[in-house]
Amino acid sequence: MKMTQQHFDYVKNALAAVWTQEKHSAHRRFIENEGKAKDISQRLRWDWVYYADLSPWICDTLYAYLDDTHIDTALKRAINELQISG
Repeated sequence: MKMTQQHFDYVKNALAAVWTQEKHSAHRRFIENEGKAKDISQRLRWDWVYYADLSPWICDTLYAYLDDTHIDTALKRAINELQISG
């Protein structure tokens, strides 16, 4: 993962402040039922970025040295860790 540990911790903490397994499962079902997403898991991860209000911070901080693929890798890890601990 190319994201610094400090930035990863910031992302994970922001997600943890709004994330629950119940919300995650319910939103996943919503995306599936909507039928528009090509990659449901990726859409779900990036929706959590929106819910945690991380978009401005990502634009100001992470895009200076990362692209979406790097950020998505970190989001996968963060959501996975939240699922394990939650």
